Amino acid sequence: MPIAYIKYDLNKEVNKFLIFLHHPEFPQHRNLIFKALPELEKLLKKEKNLNKIKERKIIKSFIVDFRKKHASEIQRVLKSSEKLLKAKMEKSSTALFSLMDYKPKKNLTFRIIPTILPFSPFERNAFYFSILGAIQKKSQNDIVFVSIHEISHIILYEILEKEYKKPISKIVDKVLLYFFKEILAPVLINQKPLAKLLRPKNYLGNPFLHYIFVLENNKKIQITKFFQKVYENERYKNKLKFNQILKIMLSLILSIEQELKEKNKIWNQYGNNIVNSKYAFKLYSKPIKIKRPGEKLYSPGT
Repeated sequence: MPIAYIKYDLNKEVNKFLIFLHHPEFPQHRNLIFKALPELEKLLKKEKNLNKIKERKIIKSFIVDFRKKHASEIQRVLKSSEKLLKAKMEKSSTALFSLMDYKPKKNLTFRIIPTILPFSPFERNAFYFSILGAIQKKSQNDIVFVSIHEISHIILYEILEKEYKKPISKIVDKVLLYFFKEILAPVLINQKPLAKLLRPKNYLGNPFLHYIFVLENNKKIQITKFFQKVYENERYKNKLKFNQILKIMLSLILSIEQELKEKNKIWNQYGNNIVNSKYAFKLYSKPIKIKRPGEKLYSPGT
């Protein structure tokens, strides 16, 4: 069995649109959808008495029509994606498993659902691959790159639940978990075994992380780069196992819970437009002092 395979599901895609158009934790995703697909916004605004049934019908009809209109482009994207999966997925997933000390179950497979959403959400046994950028001739990460990013989330949840013997919701607050998984993915992708295969270019992860900084020895460092130094120091210098590094990283995330939640509120209000608001951007990019409870300031070099 292949480690990952593509299988489309219209109803699942419609459900994901509905979820992210009304997601209480990710209000900016609604803006992302309408910015990428303004025709959909027009159709929904056109309906005077919009209810859930009508909204679902409009979204489903829009997706079907969009896919028909762009059938040749979609076929091209999926064909090239299948080739990439066959060429690179096995080596890439093996590298990821090694970096996370993960022993996959026999015949482990992940279902990839292509979507015209402008982002790629994930589930426990499947994830979505946005093909919108490729259809619209915009730059985007390829299917293997996205797959490794999303699979790292799935494995992280599995390892955490195994380590703490609790459901993920009982281990860490969902906002902090969101930060944690999105920081960890680029940290792993930037490691040599994966970087040689995926060729990331200064990959910092999702845009909301790009302007978050921490203070290390009174010097400002972007948060993903800081945690990358943590991982590399503990992995290669101190020879720790991944589950041990995970606990260190999680303790650091927990130590800045309030600061991250404040930044999350700001991002939910401004999203990618934060760079256009001088005051909000100043607050958002203000560096965070990372300190473990009852301990001195953590530095990856110590």
